[in-house]
Amino acid sequence: MVLATRDGHVLRQFPYSEQLLSRSAEGWASVAQDWRPAPAPQPDGELVPPIQAAVDFSFTPIELDHPDPFGVTVVLMEEDGYRISLTEAFAC
Repeated sequence: MVLATRDGHVLRQFPYSEQLLSRSAEGWASVAQDWRPAPAPQPDGELVPPIQAAVDFSFTPIELDHPDPFGVTVVLMEEDGYRISLTEAFAC
């Protein structure tokens, strides 16, 4: 999880491993999360490139009147070569 402002960000990690509970004949797996202790919040912690790009683009001024600023962020990231796949919750 990342809390970002124009002045920086704080990375909070919630590590876990998955325990396989069962697998169906079709290949579907049921898993349980085994949550591990969370490290301390990391001010300006290293982010994977796509997340860093999303944080950076979130604070890039855009001179347009657009009803979908999230969609604009996706377009900007795609123009930089990132492959984006939105879930139905974010689909335009």
